[in-house]
Amino acid sequence: MSDYVLLCDFAIGAEVEMALAHPGSRPPEATPYSCPDRASFDDAMIDFLTQNGHPRLKGVAISSRGWESKGKLQLPQEGMSIVRDDVRALLGVQRVNLVNNFVARALAIPRLNSHEVEKICGEDAIDEQVIAVLGPHHGLGLAALAPDGAGSWTAIPCEGGHSDLPATSEREWQVRQVLARRHGHVARELAISLDGLVHVWKALSELDGDEVVRKSPEEIVALASIGDERASEAIRMSMGWLAAMASDVGLILGARGGIYLTGDLMDLIGDLFDAEVFRQRYTAKGRLSGYVAEIPVFKTLANQLEIIGLATLFD
Repeated sequence: MSDYVLLCDFAIGAEVEMALAHPGSRPPEATPYSCPDRASFDDAMIDFLTQNGHPRLKGVAISSRGWESKGKLQLPQEGMSIVRDDVRALLGVQRVNLVNNFVARALAIPRLNSHEVEKICGEDAIDEQVIAVLGPHHGLGLAALAPDGAGSWTAIPCEGGHSDLPATSEREWQVRQVLARRHGHVARELAISLDGLVHVWKALSELDGDEVVRKSPEEIVALASIGDERASEAIRMSMGWLAAMASDVGLILGARGGIYLTGDLMDLIGDLFDAEVFRQRYTAKGRLSGYVAEIPVFKTLANQLEIIGLATLFD
């Protein structure tokens, strides 16, 4: 009997995606389970393995927001934690990897096919150079891959989404002041994420003297698609800040292997994303504009990146 690895990714809310794969192989499409608490997650793993014929496991990998500490992966918004020793005991397997979800996404990048990425700007990626992955999602994820010189990669977990949001125009400064009054510390993810788009929309409404009505990200994008100026400005501003952060990340990490944008906000904006406006903000780095302009930026098109990335841990 061949060995398999069990791959589990906690999405937002109570959903977990699970897949089985042979080590070294790309996993098939994952199966979703509703897991509102730890007991239901244990039940889901047992049920999934039962449905797949009780395969012999070589290991397990689990990803989620947050980070592993002393054998425990905290899921604060879900109100639970995953403990490595508990999973070992439940499934009778020694190897259990607990991984940040954006580390898992980053690990997937070298495994993507050419049709699963779309270039936004920049020159060709340079082999054996750092890769950065930046994700305007429900938060703002950041991770990197460093080449190990032997054809593989070392993942670098980051929390750059919580770095300070800069302002380079009067309008951005005004929006930032509104965000500061409401939230205190103004992290980048307050403006570059699904919720961030809503925060920017509300700030623009207040600055324009209109009633601040909460809109969902989907409603804001729908308004922009029919020409609403405030919705369009909210998207331009959020994407402008994303471009500025991408170039900062490129400089800080020397990410000449490419910067990859991934996440639900990018998918939601879709054709409203203005690649030329993004490029102009991305390359606005003074005397190092030429350096940044050479670093390619891509948008990922593949689904279930976390599952793809988790599988690489067992190559």
